[in-house]
Amino acid sequence: MKQRKWRLSAITAVMMLIAVACGGSSSSTEPTEVVQLRWFVGLGTGTDVETQVPVQQEVVDAWNAAHPNIQVTLEVVPNADAKNTLLTQNAAGNPPDVVGPAGVAGSNGFYGQWLDLTPLIGDANYDLSQFPAAAVEAFKVGGQGQLGLPFASFPSFMYFRPSLFEEAGLNLPPATYGDQYEMPDGTMVDWSWDTVREIGMLLTVDSAGKDATEAGFNPKKIVQYGYAQPWNGAPEWASWFKPGQFLQSDGKTLAIPDGWVDAWQWYNDAAFKDYFMPNADTSALEEWGQGNAFPTGKIAMGQSYTWYTCCLGDVLGEDWNIAPTPSNGGTISNDMNADTFRISAGSKHPKEAFEFMTYLLGEASAKLLVIYGGMPARAADQDAFFATLDEKFPQGVNWDIAKASYANASSPSAEAYIPNYLKARDYIYSDFTPLLTKKAMNVSDYVTNTFLPALQAIADESE
Repeated sequence: MKQRKWRLSAITAVMMLIAVACGGSSSSTEPTEVVQLRWFVGLGTGTDVETQVPVQQEVVDAWNAAHPNIQVTLEVVPNADAKNTLLTQNAAGNPPDVVGPAGVAGSNGFYGQWLDLTPLIGDANYDLSQFPAAAVEAFKVGGQGQLGLPFASFPSFMYFRPSLFEEAGLNLPPATYGDQYEMPDGTMVDWSWDTVREIGMLLTVDSAGKDATEAGFNPKKIVQYGYAQPWNGAPEWASWFKPGQFLQSDGKTLAIPDGWVDAWQWYNDAAFKDYFMPNADTSALEEWGQGNAFPTGKIAMGQSYTWYTCCLGDVLGEDWNIAPTPSNGGTISNDMNADTFRISAGSKHPKEAFEFMTYLLGEASAKLLVIYGGMPARAADQDAFFATLDEKFPQGVNWDIAKASYANASSPSAEAYIPNYLKARDYIYSDFTPLLTKKAMNVSDYVTNTFLPALQAIADESE
């Protein structure tokens, strides 16, 4: 009996070997390992339980149905808890595989904990030409590698209110990058931050109807300003003049990027010398929007990002449009906010995680971008995105400006990494930025003697 069983087993083994030799596969009889991935959502958008989480789960379900050997679990953590949750998971050696969507700022709190995608991009022959080169470059971090790929982008440009220009007898801002601006005397000048200052003063009016260039103008009774800066902070303000970053090549020393002090002085002078921009105290008033002045209808211009369309309110109606980012010294700097997905450096399945990540960037992107509100990274997808915005804003917004701003995004990002990032960012945005429009000041002296030493001390705490 034993001999018969042995012969049957031997015959079966031989038949299996023959089948393999003839090109057959044993995969149908031997179970294949199922790779389990985790997708962590919470550092940025994506946590709304009514509008976002169900769609993200649909995306996961579709993936799992099509990839039985790579199964994904969606982990959604409220934004307020996400940072500490992810820090805890990473410290325990149990990081999620894919994280996002998250912007540069949200990701910088986990500096050094993201995977360089360069080898995976090469192994998969992933086509980067589908994205503008500048957008890909924006996700490269010195010493870290390619930490992300373009997905949801928020390029910057100038918002303006046409009716206020027309009432002042001024020409509208240029409709195309590279075009000059015609001043009231007919001279043609570059569309620059100096030009914004000049026409900003002409667009600033007091209760007697005098503009900020006229004798007798009363800066204490301004009823309309030429410019206001919607939200953002000192790094963004300066990056629109010239890109740069605080952290130097040694990874420890901080320095003020070239041109940033002059940019900050421009804003301080705008509020306290030229009077075409509301100062911090005025901006805080309810009649001036409590920090968001442009939607009051009493502001002619304001530089911001595509995401700012969320917050234009009802007063403006269809009386707004967009123009190119002004130049500085002949150069245009288009800072860009961008959300994307990243892979944890500690992922046990980086190859499979990259495959899932590119699914989010590709096949699933149409669904996800709608719920995230981001401009598609691929030029081929952008017309449909802006068609949706046109339904909401039917006045004929010049979205070609947004596309051009995106295609020529500057680098490094205004949100570039600083050691002890979260504390450093809080100091920059909560302490230093408000001060720039709080009182007249010599910005160079303050930056040299107070701001930079304080920021360096915060960065040094991380050692």
